[in-house]
Amino acid sequence: MRINKSLPSIYRDVRKQVHNFACLARRYGQFQTIREQRCLDSRGAPIPWYTYPAIEYLSHLDFSNRKILEYGSGSSTLWWASRCEELVSIENNSEWYERTEKIVRTQKQVSYRLETREETYVRQDYLRSANVIVIDGVHRSKCADWTIESIHDDSRNANMLIFDNADWYPNSIRKLRESLGWMQADFHGFGPINDYSWTTSIFINPDCRHEIRYLRPLLSICGVAKLDGNPDDSPK
Repeated sequence: MRINKSLPSIYRDVRKQVHNFACLARRYGQFQTIREQRCLDSRGAPIPWYTYPAIEYLSHLDFSNRKILEYGSGSSTLWWASRCEELVSIENNSEWYERTEKIVRTQKQVSYRLETREETYVRQDYLRSANVIVIDGVHRSKCADWTIESIHDDSRNANMLIFDNADWYPNSIRKLRESLGWMQADFHGFGPINDYSWTTSIFINPDCRHEIRYLRPLLSICGVAKLDGNPDDSPK
Protein backbone atom coordinates (compact mmCIF):
# COMPACT_ATOMS: atom_id res chain seq x y z
CA MET A 1 0.00 0.00 0.00
CA ARG A 2 1.44 3.34 -1.06
CA ILE A 3 0.97 6.35 1.20
CA ASN A 4 0.96 9.77 -0.45
CA LYS A 5 2.00 12.74 1.63
CA SER A 6 1.45 16.37 0.82
CA LEU A 7 4.53 18.57 0.40
CA PRO A 8 3.76 20.59 3.57
CA SER A 9 3.67 17.34 5.52
CA ILE A 10 7.01 16.23 4.08
CA TYR A 11 8.57 19.60 4.90
CA ARG A 12 7.33 19.26 8.49
CA ASP A 13 8.86 15.80 8.79
CA VAL A 14 12.17 16.95 7.30
CA ARG A 15 12.29 19.89 9.74
CA LYS A 16 11.86 17.47 12.63
CA GLN A 17 14.64 15.26 11.32
CA VAL A 18 16.95 18.26 10.87
CA HIS A 19 16.11 19.38 14.40
CA ASN A 20 17.09 15.95 15.72
CA PHE A 21 20.38 16.17 13.84
CA ALA A 22 21.03 19.62 15.30
CA CYS A 23 20.37 18.33 18.82
CA LEU A 24 22.97 15.58 18.42
CA ALA A 25 25.48 17.77 16.60
CA ARG A 26 25.21 20.90 18.74
CA ARG A 27 23.53 20.33 22.08
CA TYR A 28 25.28 17.02 22.70
CA GLY A 29 28.36 18.46 21.01
CA GLN A 30 28.98 15.47 18.76
CA PHE A 31 30.02 17.53 15.74
CA GLN A 32 32.78 19.20 17.76
CA THR A 33 34.00 15.82 19.03
CA ILE A 34 34.19 14.49 15.47
CA ARG A 35 36.01 17.58 14.25
CA GLU A 36 38.53 17.67 17.14
CA GLN A 37 38.67 13.90 17.81
CA ARG A 38 38.20 14.60 21.52
CA CYS A 39 35.42 13.68 23.93
CA LEU A 40 33.77 16.98 24.87
CA ASP A 41 30.30 18.23 25.67
CA SER A 42 28.69 21.24 24.00
CA ARG A 43 30.55 23.60 26.36
CA GLY A 44 33.92 22.03 25.60
CA ALA A 45 34.18 20.17 28.93
CA PRO A 46 35.62 16.62 28.91
CA ILE A 47 33.22 13.68 28.97
CA PRO A 48 33.78 9.90 28.88
CA TRP A 49 33.83 7.98 25.63
CA TYR A 50 30.61 6.18 26.61
CA THR A 51 27.26 6.37 24.86
CA TYR A 52 25.35 9.59 25.48
CA PRO A 53 22.50 7.75 27.27
CA ALA A 54 25.03 6.24 29.72
CA ILE A 55 26.70 9.61 30.30
CA GLU A 56 23.35 11.27 30.95
CA TYR A 57 22.35 8.59 33.44
CA LEU A 58 25.64 8.79 35.33
CA SER A 59 25.60 12.60 35.35
CA HIS A 60 22.42 12.49 37.45
CA LEU A 61 24.08 10.47 40.23
CA ASP A 62 26.08 11.55 43.27
CA PHE A 63 29.61 10.07 43.31
CA SER A 64 31.09 12.64 45.70
CA ASN A 65 31.95 10.03 48.36
CA ARG A 66 32.81 7.21 45.95
CA LYS A 67 36.15 5.60 45.10
CA ILE A 68 36.60 4.79 41.41
CA LEU A 69 38.90 2.32 39.67
CA GLU A 70 39.18 3.06 35.96
CA TYR A 71 40.80 0.70 33.45
CA GLY A 72 41.66 3.00 30.55
CA SER A 73 42.19 6.75 30.78
CA GLY A 74 41.49 9.98 28.93
CA SER A 75 38.68 12.51 29.03
CA SER A 76 36.79 10.15 31.32
CA THR A 77 39.57 10.54 33.91
CA LEU A 78 38.95 14.28 34.14
CA TRP A 79 35.18 13.75 34.15
CA TRP A 80 35.35 11.28 37.04
CA ALA A 81 37.93 13.35 38.93
CA SER A 82 35.50 16.24 39.21
CA ARG A 83 32.80 13.97 40.65
CA CYS A 84 34.39 11.46 43.02
CA GLU A 85 36.31 11.30 46.28
CA GLU A 86 39.18 9.21 44.93
CA LEU A 87 40.14 7.89 41.49
CA VAL A 88 42.73 5.33 40.44
CA SER A 89 43.17 5.30 36.67
CA ILE A 90 45.21 2.61 34.89
CA GLU A 91 46.84 3.13 31.49
CA ASN A 92 49.04 0.81 29.40
CA ASN A 93 50.08 3.12 26.55
CA SER A 94 53.22 5.11 27.46
CA GLU A 95 52.64 7.88 24.94
CA TRP A 96 49.01 8.34 25.92
CA TYR A 97 49.99 8.22 29.61
CA GLU A 98 52.52 11.04 29.22
CA ARG A 99 50.00 13.13 27.33
CA THR A 100 47.21 12.62 29.86
CA GLU A 101 49.43 12.86 32.94
CA LYS A 102 50.23 16.48 32.11
CA ILE A 103 46.52 17.23 32.35
CA VAL A 104 45.58 15.21 35.46
CA ARG A 105 48.68 15.89 37.59
CA THR A 106 46.94 18.82 39.30
CA GLN A 107 44.05 16.58 40.41
CA LYS A 108 45.06 15.58 43.93
CA GLN A 109 42.38 12.92 44.24
CA VAL A 110 43.68 11.09 41.15
CA SER A 111 46.29 8.33 41.25
CA TYR A 112 47.34 7.84 37.63
CA ARG A 113 49.32 4.67 36.95
CA LEU A 114 51.19 3.35 33.92
CA GLU A 115 51.12 -0.46 33.71
CA THR A 116 52.56 -1.87 30.47
CA ARG A 117 52.50 -5.53 31.55
CA GLU A 118 49.16 -7.31 31.24
CA GLU A 119 49.28 -8.94 34.67
CA THR A 120 50.10 -5.77 36.60
CA TYR A 121 47.59 -3.81 34.53
CA VAL A 122 44.76 -6.21 35.31
CA ARG A 123 45.44 -7.33 38.88
CA GLN A 124 44.78 -4.09 40.72
CA ASP A 125 44.46 -4.60 44.48
CA TYR A 126 42.66 -1.27 44.68
CA LEU A 127 39.65 -2.97 43.13
CA ARG A 128 38.76 -4.36 46.55
CA SER A 129 38.44 -0.80 47.89
CA ALA A 130 36.64 0.69 44.91
CA ASN A 131 32.94 1.47 44.91
CA VAL A 132 32.78 1.84 41.12
CA ILE A 133 34.80 -0.15 38.57
CA VAL A 134 35.12 1.07 34.98
CA ILE A 135 36.35 -1.35 32.30
CA ASP A 136 37.16 0.73 29.24
CA GLY A 137 40.76 -0.04 28.25
CA VAL A 138 42.79 -3.04 27.11
CA HIS A 139 42.55 -6.65 28.37
CA ARG A 140 38.85 -6.19 29.09
CA SER A 141 38.05 -9.88 29.40
CA LYS A 142 40.89 -10.35 31.90
CA CYS A 143 39.75 -7.23 33.79
CA ALA A 144 36.26 -8.73 33.99
CA ASP A 145 37.69 -11.99 35.36
CA TRP A 146 39.74 -10.12 37.99
CA THR A 147 36.69 -8.09 38.95
CA ILE A 148 34.67 -11.25 39.49
CA GLU A 149 37.48 -12.88 41.50
CA SER A 150 38.06 -9.80 43.67
CA ILE A 151 34.39 -9.23 44.43
CA HIS A 152 33.85 -12.87 45.30
CA ASP A 153 36.94 -12.95 47.54
CA ASP A 154 36.48 -9.76 49.51
CA SER A 155 34.83 -6.66 48.15
CA ARG A 156 31.89 -5.41 50.11
CA ASN A 157 32.51 -1.92 48.76
CA ALA A 158 31.71 -2.42 45.07
CA ASN A 159 28.26 -1.21 44.06
CA MET A 160 28.61 -0.40 40.37
CA LEU A 161 30.48 -1.69 37.32
CA ILE A 162 30.62 0.16 33.99
CA PHE A 163 31.66 -1.79 30.89
CA ASP A 164 31.94 0.16 27.65
CA ASN A 165 31.52 -1.38 24.18
CA ALA A 166 29.60 -4.19 25.82
CA ASP A 167 28.15 -5.25 22.47
CA TRP A 168 31.69 -6.23 21.36
CA TYR A 169 32.30 -8.43 24.42
CA PRO A 170 29.27 -10.72 24.75
CA ASN A 171 31.17 -13.47 26.56
CA SER A 172 32.66 -11.10 29.14
CA ILE A 173 29.25 -9.50 29.71
CA ARG A 174 27.65 -12.92 30.16
CA LYS A 175 30.32 -13.93 32.69
CA LEU A 176 29.80 -10.73 34.66
CA ARG A 177 26.03 -11.07 34.62
CA GLU A 178 26.00 -14.72 35.65
CA SER A 179 28.85 -14.56 38.18
CA LEU A 180 27.97 -11.33 39.97
CA GLY A 181 24.19 -11.62 39.87
CA TRP A 182 23.94 -7.84 39.65
CA MET A 183 21.28 -5.87 37.79
CA GLN A 184 22.38 -5.09 34.23
CA ALA A 185 21.24 -1.96 32.38
CA ASP A 186 22.35 -1.50 28.77
CA PHE A 187 22.61 2.02 27.38
CA HIS A 188 22.54 1.82 23.57
CA GLY A 189 23.04 4.89 21.42
CA PHE A 190 25.37 7.37 19.81
CA GLY A 191 28.24 8.96 21.67
CA PRO A 192 31.27 11.20 21.09
CA ILE A 193 33.46 10.96 17.97
CA ASN A 194 32.04 7.75 16.45
CA ASP A 195 29.68 7.59 13.45
CA TYR A 196 27.89 4.51 14.81
CA SER A 197 25.97 3.60 17.94
CA TRP A 198 27.21 1.16 20.56
CA THR A 199 26.44 -0.11 24.08
CA THR A 200 27.68 0.93 27.50
CA SER A 201 26.48 -1.55 30.13
CA ILE A 202 26.14 -0.65 33.80
CA PHE A 203 25.87 -3.33 36.49
CA ILE A 204 24.42 -2.37 39.87
CA ASN A 205 24.89 -4.39 43.03
CA PRO A 206 21.33 -4.95 44.32
CA ASP A 207 22.61 -5.03 47.90
CA CYS A 208 23.86 -1.45 47.48
CA ARG A 209 20.97 0.01 45.47
CA HIS A 210 19.95 2.18 48.43
CA GLU A 211 23.31 3.98 48.16
CA ILE A 212 22.49 5.37 44.72
CA ARG A 213 21.51 9.02 45.18
CA TYR A 214 20.31 11.45 42.55
CA LEU A 215 21.69 14.97 42.32
CA ARG A 216 18.84 16.44 40.31
CA PRO A 217 15.49 15.60 38.73
CA LEU A 218 15.51 13.59 35.52
CA LEU A 219 15.95 15.66 32.37
CA SER A 220 17.68 14.75 29.14
CA ILE A 221 19.91 17.30 27.39
CA CYS A 222 17.36 17.80 24.61
CA GLY A 223 14.36 17.00 26.77
CA VAL A 224 11.35 19.22 27.33
CA ALA A 225 10.96 20.33 30.95
CA LYS A 226 7.46 19.90 32.32
CA LEU A 227 7.62 22.79 34.76
CA ASP A 228 3.99 22.65 35.81
CA GLY A 229 4.12 18.89 36.32
CA ASN A 230 1.49 16.37 35.34
CA PRO A 231 -1.88 16.21 37.10
CA ASP A 232 -1.68 12.40 37.39
CA ASP A 233 1.85 12.47 38.90
CA SER A 234 0.77 11.96 42.49
CA PRO A 235 3.41 12.54 45.21
CA LYS A 236 1.82 9.76 47.32
